[in-house]
Amino acid sequence: MENEYTVAPGARFAVSWRYSRDECREFEGVYKGISAIGTDTAMVFDVDGTLRFLSASSIVYMDQLEAAPEKTEKKADAGSVFYG
Repeated sequence: MENEYTVAPGARFAVSWRYSRDECREFEGVYKGISAIGTDTAMVFDVDGTLRFLSASSIVYMDQLEAAPEKTEKKADAGSVFYG
């Protein structure tokens, strides 16, 4: 894949995020896109069938576990809450 190392919808990541001042937490999920939480930007992940909206500013690191599958031309859903 030409863009194998990009944050693209469908790629699987291990994500570490700041839970509190003294604690980080981790999860694995499939990146779905970007959305908004109030005035902040959120990265959206599918974690075991549940969508997780995570403030981009709280992410400590992301390890790419799998690249996104080959993109097939598909028209975007006008009602989608994701973009990117």
